[in-house]
Amino acid sequence: MHRLMGRTSAVALVAAIILMLAGVAAIAADTAPAGEDAAADRFLGDWEGRFDKADKARAHPVVAQVIPRGGGRYEIVFQEAFDCRCPVYGRAAGRVEDGRLRFEGDGFTGEAAGDRMTGTGRRIDHMGTEDGLRLELKKVVRPCPGVGEKPPDGAVVLFDGSGFDAWQPDRGDTITWKIVDGAACAWPTTTEHAIGPGIVSRRAFRDCRLHVEFRLPLLADATGQTRANSGITFEDYAWHELQILDSYGLPGTWDECGAMYRMAAPNVHACAPPGVWQSYDVVYHGPRYDDAGRLLRPARITVTHNGKVVHNDLELPGPGGGKAKGARTLGRIRLQNHGDAVEFRNIWVVELPATGD
Repeated sequence: MHRLMGRTSAVALVAAIILMLAGVAAIAADTAPAGEDAAADRFLGDWEGRFDKADKARAHPVVAQVIPRGGGRYEIVFQEAFDCRCPVYGRAAGRVEDGRLRFEGDGFTGEAAGDRMTGTGRRIDHMGTEDGLRLELKKVVRPCPGVGEKPPDGAVVLFDGSGFDAWQPDRGDTITWKIVDGAACAWPTTTEHAIGPGIVSRRAFRDCRLHVEFRLPLLADATGQTRANSGITFEDYAWHELQILDSYGLPGTWDECGAMYRMAAPNVHACAPPGVWQSYDVVYHGPRYDDAGRLLRPARITVTHNGKVVHNDLELPGPGGGKAKGARTLGRIRLQNHGDAVEFRNIWVVELPATGD
């Protein structure tokens, strides 16, 4: 009997330890950042330099954007300048070997080590293609204008790192997001990158200037809409969505960062690398309706992304599906949770005088 009780107690003790460890693991998983450490990747980001020939008689500017693709693989995009609608010279594939990033493809070959990239490549312009040009670039860190801008007097502060008092959940009864080092982090994350619980401002704004800062996690194995997806919507209508996505190094289409989702591509693709704080400054003029709920004037929006105007007084379509005035709360601001741990901070609004009423 005593032996049986001893064995039973031992089994119970082991079971308790297993449950305790499982609980600790669950807590660790719940608090761990979803994504890789972008700051630790020494190749990720912007590189700047020049092309020249052996005699150095003529040099041309060239930049590169290095994008981690998971498993030690990289994509390197070469073009004439940052933040412009200019031709891409080439996209090379790279892999890290012995601490060096070696790349080849699309007319380019070379390597990066430390803060220096060398090799050969090609340049394309209206005159044709020059092959076999010498390539020399250095790693650069470009600041994102607007980051850290303080709210002016009279601004309505929606988030300053201290809490979610100005927000409510867009579904359910409780905000599930976390505050990590003063930033609001979309939570929970999901491997399916499915739409999850977001947050929406308690207050509505019809005409306003909105400032938002955001930081994207590095999801190196992800592509397309599964790579650090989020968004900012206006008027509680999802089709007025200012897209947030890790589309660093991509062309900047209607579903990438800076786009008005499914409506308009950004005029300039200004997406910074993951792990870098970025800024949106938005001037928004809400729609106007008559007493019967008919749309008199559609909403308009101007968006500045990291100091670059990506939409200038863009007209937004009115609500569809026969929704009348008042069918939804006009002017609320919603931050989307798309299952990725996108962070937000320094969110404030300046209300603007009504125009054209």
